[in-house]
Amino acid sequence: MVRFIHSADLHLGRSLKASSNMTDPFIYMASQATYHSFEKLVTVAISKKVDFFLVSGDIYDEEQRSIKGQWFFRKQALRLQKESIPLYIIHGNHDPLVHKDNLISMPENVHIFSSKVSSMFLKTEAKEEVYIYGFSYPQVAYTENPVPLYQKERNNEAYHIGMLHGQESGQLGHDPYAPFTVSSLLEKEFDYWALGHVHKREVLTDNPPVVYPGNVQGCHRKESGPKGAYLVEITKKETSLSFIETAPIAWMEIRVSINGLLTVDELIDEVGERIQALEDTRAYILSLVIDGKGKLHKLLGNSEKRKELFELLIEEYSTNDMSIEKLLIQTKSIIDKERWRNQEHLIGDIIRTNEALTADNSEVKERLATLYDHRHIRKYLEDLSDKEQQKLAEEAENILLTTLIGEEEAL
Repeated sequence: MVRFIHSADLHLGRSLKASSNMTDPFIYMASQATYHSFEKLVTVAISKKVDFFLVSGDIYDEEQRSIKGQWFFRKQALRLQKESIPLYIIHGNHDPLVHKDNLISMPENVHIFSSKVSSMFLKTEAKEEVYIYGFSYPQVAYTENPVPLYQKERNNEAYHIGMLHGQESGQLGHDPYAPFTVSSLLEKEFDYWALGHVHKREVLTDNPPVVYPGNVQGCHRKESGPKGAYLVEITKKETSLSFIETAPIAWMEIRVSINGLLTVDELIDEVGERIQALEDTRAYILSLVIDGKGKLHKLLGNSEKRKELFELLIEEYSTNDMSIEKLLIQTKSIIDKERWRNQEHLIGDIIRTNEALTADNSEVKERLATLYDHRHIRKYLEDLSDKEQQKLAEEAENILLTTLIGEEEAL
């Protein structure tokens, strides 16, 4: 068996976006989050006695690598070297091999792939033979398909692991660098593909595993959920993936419904209960979403009242390990659609049109595709599932109907 860590997108030096709602200790913790996450991964690698450690691109956040980032990476590499654990890295679009005048030298256990696809050979302590393949970006925008350049060594007894920093063709939300198809990777008959670039954790195929571990620390609310890397244990018959969560700060969305709530203090208490239910093993940056239908909808529709509520929630619940970043109001009036659906006027038209769109949202997807394909606009957009697209349509419908029918009559 071969055991290794598969990580990617460390982005050392990348800070979480600070806001005026954060305390000074929280802001400092956010500035160190990517470093702490990688340090924890190295600690796990040592405790698990892995055979080697992979970083599939974007070790640093900037093309001009900081002295601090390089020094920190060197310190972690030295920790691995003391345990005889080699570290294999490729550089991606954030840290290409444009500037080769690195200010900090790396220890001998650090193996950096050049801008040409090549393989490196490793024999583990258990005498398992491993070939690791990869290349580093020669420039920021590498848009060629590199897969044909990967050539498998003629040793079927060995393990063959490919490292690639790129985007699977057809995926949205990232620059289409080093584009590839899953089928083309499978044709190489490698035992494992260690991918990077996409910050969302995802296993594209199980046999053989083609894996994005995601980044090690979410840096904005679009990068929510657990962050870290994979501990991989592989034999010629099966592969085991164990996710290691290491990010010290998690971006989290909390949804609270106004259904059945009559007063603002009930709403505030409900938010507090949801916050207290969070695990206390990490810090959080929260987006609070207030949804549902009920009597509080009209009050929450008032911009001044929303602002006042947001400030009160920050005052009540923000701490040195808890920051409330955003308050989103997605409440609705209680509208009797059956009463209006068959009416031959604008209100009935809106209800019927929205039902047709949500039943078959191909037209919605087609219109959204123009935005998601736009190089400059897409970075501000979140990927929307069919369910999320349907929810947006329902919210738009509710705003229109409430405006046309009137708040009191809707209730």
